[in-house]
Amino acid sequence: MRLYILRHGQTDLNSEKRFQGHMQTELNDVGIAQSEKVGELLRERGIKFDKIYCSPLERAIKTAEIATSETRDKFIIDDDLTEIDFGINEGRKYEELQGSKNNIFLSPGNYMPPEGGESLETLKFRVKRFLERVRDENNEGNILAVSHGTAIHMMLLYMRGMEFSDLWTEHVGNCNVTVVDIEGWELKIRDDLQIETDKYVK
Repeated sequence: MRLYILRHGQTDLNSEKRFQGHMQTELNDVGIAQSEKVGELLRERGIKFDKIYCSPLERAIKTAEIATSETRDKFIIDDDLTEIDFGINEGRKYEELQGSKNNIFLSPGNYMPPEGGESLETLKFRVKRFLERVRDENNEGNILAVSHGTAIHMMLLYMRGMEFSDLWTEHVGNCNVTVVDIEGWELKIRDDLQIETDKYVK
C-alpha cells in the first residue's frame, strides 16, 4: 500500500505569513494553479487513488477536488488531518510574535500554545492515530491524505522518530506530496518519490 500526503494549495494568509490553523480560508489564484499542477503531475505518473482522506477545512477539500477531479462527497473527511489550532493567534502575522514561545516557527521545541491553542503533543497524538488507522484499515492500493503544513511536518517527525525541535527540518511546500510505503507495520517515507509542486508554481 502507498500513502500520498498532499498539502493544500496556497491561501492569502499563507502568502501574508499569518497563522491560519482552524480558520476557514479559500485558495487564492496561486493555490488553484498549484492544485491544478499537482493533479497534472499525478496523472503524468499514472497515479489513481482507491481512497481519499481529507481535512474538513475548505482549503484542503478544494485542493483535493481540483487535484483529483473528484467531488467532495467521495472524500472521507477526517478531523485528525486538520491543521493545528493556533487559538487566539489565528490570523496574526508571524512577525508579531518575534521572541515569543507562542510562535511555533521560532523554536518548536519550546512551543507553548496560546490561549485556545493546541499543543504539539496533541497534534502528534492525532496524526499518529490517523497514520496507524490508515495502516490498519487498508491492505493495498493508493491512498491520498490531504492535510496542512504543520500537521504534515508532524507526520514526518513521527515517522522519522525525530524530536519536536526538528519540526521544521524538512520542506513541505503548498501542494507538495510526501509518499509513504506501508508494508505490514512499517511506514517508510520514499524521499525518491516526493512531488515538489512548488518548484513549478509559486
